[in-house]
Amino acid sequence: MNSSDNKAADTSKLLEDIETFSRQGPLESGEPAKPEIHRDMLAFPDLNKPHHEKPKVQAPVKPSPSPGETMSREAISREAMSRNAPGENSMLARLKQQAESLKKDSGQRTVEQEARAQSISTAIGAAFHYLDELIKQLNIIKPFIPKEFVFPGNILFAEMGWIEGAADFRMVPSASEDRRYESLTTRFRIASGKNIVVDRELTTVEPFRKLLHDFSIIFTAEEKMNARNIVERARFTFPCEIKAGFVLKADYEMGNLVLRTRNIDRFGMMEFKLQPDDICQETLDELTKLFLGEKSRFLQMFRRSA
Repeated sequence: MNSSDNKAADTSKLLEDIETFSRQGPLESGEPAKPEIHRDMLAFPDLNKPHHEKPKVQAPVKPSPSPGETMSREAISREAMSRNAPGENSMLARLKQQAESLKKDSGQRTVEQEARAQSISTAIGAAFHYLDELIKQLNIIKPFIPKEFVFPGNILFAEMGWIEGAADFRMVPSASEDRRYESLTTRFRIASGKNIVVDRELTTVEPFRKLLHDFSIIFTAEEKMNARNIVERARFTFPCEIKAGFVLKADYEMGNLVLRTRNIDRFGMMEFKLQPDDICQETLDELTKLFLGEKSRFLQMFRRSA
């Protein structure tokens, strides 16, 4: 049987079912009949009537214990705590003793460090006020500097006098009002007003040029070239002037102060470790004599650390 015959059979069966339904109604099925619902049987709640809540059932009230029962419970609790309390030689008791000892030591160290930090800040503040006023006077007086400085290569810087100077300070960055000094800086120039002329041959031209740069000396160079257009020699001209200064910086972690000098008493750097108590009138006077080129005991009072 082909597909066209199947379609014809299905169509014939469908028409037969329709004819039967029109004469006899729907065919009986094996499912139970569903109850019929009529409109007059439906009932809806009256929303205008007050709603009656279910009465709440109250929990039975537990009677309070009598004073005797309360006392007996507290006594039992104390007795249990006393039985469970650690002994003097228990691990917990020993750890508590160690913790208390560490807290006490930490608190003591904190107080000592705070006092030390305050003394460092006070020392820098006192030094700044001294040096700031001192340099203002030196800028007016412009004293003669008797010290002679020898530059590498036996070049002599001499007969110089004070030109100008300034002092400044920095505070430790902090959001609180109780701020501390971080450092003070002093810078100055001394000069003679004359020029120094130095000739250098081929192999020493560049090393000498670098040396002048390292010491912040402004110069001019007149170079002589040979037939192969190579520098054969050079003549350097620069002022007889020295830029010098120092920084006194707080080291709060180590609890001391660091003094770094540049071109004071000699060309180059020096470093000293100082204590807050070292910053006194005598120390500041001797430091002043040192950078003014006068006879000073500062280098005997304090040993260089670098």
